[in-house]
Amino acid sequence: MARGRAQGQGTVETAPPAPGDVPGAPANALPQRFGRNVVMNYAAQGTSALSALVMTPLLLHHLGATSFAVWVLASNVVLYLELFELGFGGAIAKLIAEDATARPEEAVRTLNTGFFALFPLGLLAMVVGVGVAFLFPVVMHVAPALHGQVVVVVLILVVGLAISIPGDVFGGALNGHQRFDLLGLSNSLLVATSFVVSIVIVELGGGLVPLAIGFTVPGILFHFVRYWMVRRIAPDTRLRLHLIDRSRLRQVMHLSGWFLLTAILQTIYNACDVVVCGIVLGLRAAALYAVASKLSAAASQGLDAMASVFFPYASSVFRNKDRSMVTDVVVDGTRAAMFVGMMVSVVFIVLATPGIHAWVGGGYGTSARVLMVLAAAIALASPVRVVTMVVMASDRLQVVSAVRGVEIAINLTLSIVLGRAIGPVGVAVGTLAGILLARIPGTLTVGTRAIGVPLARLVRGGILPHVPPVVTSAAVLYLLRGIAGHSLPQLIVSGLVGVVVYGVVYFALGATEGDRQRAWAAVVRVVPTRWRHGVGEPGTDLGVRSPE
Repeated sequence: MARGRAQGQGTVETAPPAPGDVPGAPANALPQRFGRNVVMNYAAQGTSALSALVMTPLLLHHLGATSFAVWVLASNVVLYLELFELGFGGAIAKLIAEDATARPEEAVRTLNTGFFALFPLGLLAMVVGVGVAFLFPVVMHVAPALHGQVVVVVLILVVGLAISIPGDVFGGALNGHQRFDLLGLSNSLLVATSFVVSIVIVELGGGLVPLAIGFTVPGILFHFVRYWMVRRIAPDTRLRLHLIDRSRLRQVMHLSGWFLLTAILQTIYNACDVVVCGIVLGLRAAALYAVASKLSAAASQGLDAMASVFFPYASSVFRNKDRSMVTDVVVDGTRAAMFVGMMVSVVFIVLATPGIHAWVGGGYGTSARVLMVLAAAIALASPVRVVTMVVMASDRLQVVSAVRGVEIAINLTLSIVLGRAIGPVGVAVGTLAGILLARIPGTLTVGTRAIGVPLARLVRGGILPHVPPVVTSAAVLYLLRGIAGHSLPQLIVSGLVGVVVYGVVYFALGATEGDRQRAWAAVVRVVPTRWRHGVGEPGTDLGVRSPE
């Protein structure tokens, strides 16, 4: 894809069209394979979201609220063991991104250095996980009759997590090569496999232990799939002890401290709300919160999946290209990320109550209110996701860590205080407050200054174009809210109407000319070949004409 600037965005250096990009589309400062990578990332997130949508009520009804809460809490607590990766994963992905095209032999050495360095750390995580497994039932107030079963469940999850510590290097290599299309494909297949296995297990009456096995085994096997994918795109890749490079290890360790701190903060952030509910309010409250957080987490992960495409690309730009590209990357990327983030948030906020009722049935009004607050948090976080990724790629991870640390402190404090006062909704308000009081002002001021992006330019070119579609789609969805509550088909139709209205208003009033032409060209590409004759630019009788 040409590296120029869309209408009103300035001039940057050019590159040949990227595989998967739409021929003839106007240039934006976006990564190669951006469309394909984002689509496959969303396919993976969509598969995960669909799995969560189906599995949550199924597990809730088959296991019961208590066992379901145990499963959710155990999954979240075990995530903390990823900290034994010590930040190597992010540092390895960044270094591979810098070298993948310019110095491929160095990328191979980085992969080997990371894999063999992380192997003993995975074993250490497993040892610590044994202690976690025996403490978990006591800390989470699990009934004595379930202690043994819960310990086994946590141990199984620990084994899978420990193996993933070195195994995730292969996913990091796909990240570094900017092949999110392959990474997304592998993740989609993994989720689909785990979904089918889990369905079979619970339908056959299996409990928590078989469910943990069915969840863990596919995750281990798919590390081999990702290694095969890396070999396909980089044939010289192999795992050999003699390819360990001490100088690369020093580089990894130099970066890994900040990546570790960022990972610690992100892990705490991802797990703290449900854990706070479990400790402060009990398992029933945790289950109510988890129902809503499943939906909001799926949406947030989808938005992070789009933003993550910019991390390896920006790493390569900072190392190998003109840094004047950075502003265009941030502005165009923010506009693209907000298109999805704001659209999803508006639908969730307005249709939360009928949506939760249609999904898991009656008696979950608290979950609906939690979802409304968490959806508002997603909307507020949308403008700063790409900025955060670019700041991380610039080696200014201390900025990201400082902002996230303040956010978590606000989140935890207010979640505990408000949770005790008003229940699960108060915990969600604590999350919203952390974003509003720390992440937004910190990232938009300190973050943009760290990478040299003018804030006014970001607001004008990346954020303001989404104001008209947000207002319009919210109004339309509010009018349809009563209809949406009648049945699941009407709920789905109402949501789709809101999405369509958002898209139409955005492309009519907020999008740049480059955005419009690229979107139209992408639509044309899915039209059957025999129907494409005479298709041209928007405004002509037959469609779009490719720009000359």
